[in-house]
Formats: sequence, structure tokens, C-alpha cells
Amino acid sequence: MLNVIRRKVDRLLSEIKYMGALRQHAKKLPALTAQDRLIAEACRQEGAFVTSLEGLGLPFTTPMLEEAEKLLVKMQADLASRTDLSTWGTTENPAYPQIFTVTDLPAFSQWAQNQRLLNIIESYIGLPVAFQGVHLRRDFANEHPVTTEFWHRDLEDRRVIKLFVYLSDVAIETGPYEYIPRSKTPAAIVRRIQASFAKRIETNPYDMGITDEEMAAIVPRADWHTCVGAAGTVLFSDPVAVFHHGKSRTQGRSALFFVYTAQDPLRPQDCKQYSDRTYARPEQFQPQTESSVPAMP
Repeated sequence: MLNVIRRKVDRLLSEIKYMGALRQHAKKLPALTAQDRLIAEACRQEGAFVTSLEGLGLPFTTPMLEEAEKLLVKMQADLASRTDLSTWGTTENPAYPQIFTVTDLPAFSQWAQNQRLLNIIESYIGLPVAFQGVHLRRDFANEHPVTTEFWHRDLEDRRVIKLFVYLSDVAIETGPYEYIPRSKTPAAIVRRIQASFAKRIETNPYDMGITDEEMAAIVPRADWHTCVGAAGTVLFSDPVAVFHHGKSRTQGRSALFFVYTAQDPLRPQDCKQYSDRTYARPEQFQPQTESSVPAMP
């Protein structure tokens, strides 16, 4: 009982300190252009904003895309060298994503730490920001939820920006990012979603969230926002603030996931995966001949 009380007191003190830091830093937030204020405000109001690499017009975009394309070929070869792809992505063998950490590569880190981009994110987070890292990710055909296809919210910090860059065209069949705007999830709805998740993990403790059917019983599908887009689409979202998932898919897709938090995040242990060896790194790739590389399922 004493430990429970102590944890509650610690959480309360942490929140008081956090709110004070927000108030203090509010006077130091960077000035934004009208376009960039629109991005930050959309994230604040609804939890997401969709634009494009062309629309952002950030430097280092071309070398970043060129490096990503080279690495996707190597990822494909790496997967072929250690996996039988004959059933990859079928319902009998549900596909897990292939994720590689590319945080240390200048082509990605330079783009990610552009000052204009950091200013937009700081304006939303409300505190000095930390670029936690970037994953290059391939998601394969998977018609039933296995991991992030379940509806869920992330945990890294109180406010987070994850910036998704589509490297392939993303339509309904390729599993776009889907979210429910903040305006559609008042506290009563959040409690119902959390109760549905709690009920699910009683029998499925490893599930990440709830299914489409379970979510639709609480929030109408008409209120879900589906972020389809051509290669080069850029999505800003706070996956801590909004319920979201990668829609189940019949075709694969590839994307970059850039992650930003406050400099002192609420759960730093959950941020390590973007810079440590939780996932493979480019230097681990094994060279393959071109003929041995299969097409993406």
C-alpha cells in the first residue's frame, strides 16, 4: 500500500514539474511562419498533419531519398539471405515488419535535424526537443492484425512527433497510417477504448491494442482518418495523443519513421530502440548478388 501511494505521489510531482516547465518554456518557443504554424496547430488540435517532401522543401531531401533506396535494396537482400519468403505475408504466416535503424547515417540525421523542422516540433511539444532517431521500415502483406495493425497509442513521452515519410505509394491495399482525431476521442470515449483493450489482453496478453471491429463499436468508421498518399508523402503525428494503427494490407509498403520527444522524455527506456541495436543496422547487411534479390511480396 505504501509503495502504491509513493508511486502516485511521484507521478503527481512529475506532472507538476512538467507543467511548470511548459509554462516557463512557452516564452522561448521559436517563431514560425504561417505555413509551419498550421502544421503545429493541426497536431495540437487533431493529432496529425499531412504534407509532402516537395511541400516542405527541406535541404538534404534528395540525398536522403537516394540513400533510402540503396538501403531498401540491401534490406531486401538481407531478408532473402536468411528467410524463406514463399509464405511471407500470407495468413498462415503473418508478416512482421522488417526494421532497420539508420539514425547514425548523415543522409538521414542531417535532414531530420533541420532547424526549421525542429522549430515546428518544438512549438508542438512545448519544450526543447530531442531527435531520438529514425527507422527504415518495410511492412509486408498482412490481412489480419499482428503488431501495429492493432489500434493503440504510443508511450515514449507526454507529447511526441513521429514523422513518417512514404517511400512507396500508399493506398488502402498497402496499409496506410490511420488515426482518430483528438476531437473525436473525449475522455469518456478514451475510457471505453481502454476498457476494450483491457478486456482483450485478459485473453490475448501480447496484443498491442484492439481490432477494427472493436474500435468501430466505439468510434464510427466515418470518424477515422486514413492517410493514403504517393511516395514522398510526409505525415506529422503524435501517436501518444491519438489512437492509430497501420491498416492491415494486401500489399507491402516502405517508409521512414523519424521520432522526436522532449529532451527529458517520460519513458526514456522506450526511446532507446531508435538508436541502439534493438533492430539491425546497415553495417550488418550481407552483400548479395542482384539475381538473388526477390521482389517485395
